[in-house]
Amino acid sequence: MKDVTVHPSAIIYPGAQIGANSQLEPFSIVGIADRFHDANPCIIGAESFVGSRSTIYSGVIAGDRFDVSDQTTVFFDNEFGSNCRVGPKAVVKNGCRFGDNVRVNAQAFLERVVVGSNVFIGPGTVFTDDLHPPCPKYSDCVPKTIVESWVSIGANVTVGPGIKIGHHTQVYAGSVVIDDIAPYSVVAGNPARVVKDFRELECRGGFYKRPFDWWADE
Repeated sequence: MKDVTVHPSAIIYPGAQIGANSQLEPFSIVGIADRFHDANPCIIGAESFVGSRSTIYSGVIAGDRFDVSDQTTVFFDNEFGSNCRVGPKAVVKNGCRFGDNVRVNAQAFLERVVVGSNVFIGPGTVFTDDLHPPCPKYSDCVPKTIVESWVSIGANVTVGPGIKIGHHTQVYAGSVVIDDIAPYSVVAGNPARVVKDFRELECRGGFYKRPFDWWADE
């Protein structure tokens, strides 16, 4: 590991790989395994950051510029593209996949979620994963939740298990999503309902022709 800044209290377990010009803050842990999971190596790309008291388990693969804030936990078998950020006290459980340019904000919870690129997940958002908790067969019963690219999810949103959120969608804060959402939708409420077409959104400040223009269309 070349040019990696590691605080004396940080722990890097054997087999973990961290790219150049990365930084590990106090009491951070990278590559820890347990007896219930295969000890696959943890691989983190260059120019990454692991905040204080954060833990990244074995089997995590992340691209360059992986930014993990303080007191965050990323469990086994998760994959991240480049330029991904995970906010403070967020929990990413097993079986998640993330594209590039994804931001998971503070205190969010995700398990068995497949996320595209250019996605914003607001603070306190929870992705549930079990129709009848605590069923021991939940992972065999319900498919993974899918969030396609170019999606913005507001704060404190709850997403039910096995849901698909289509591309170019905005989910307003506090919504409860229990059904699939079609592409180009703006949804709100409990349960979430379509209130507008995504293409009808306007930038109130007048800085852009429309909101999210900084996300150049594919």
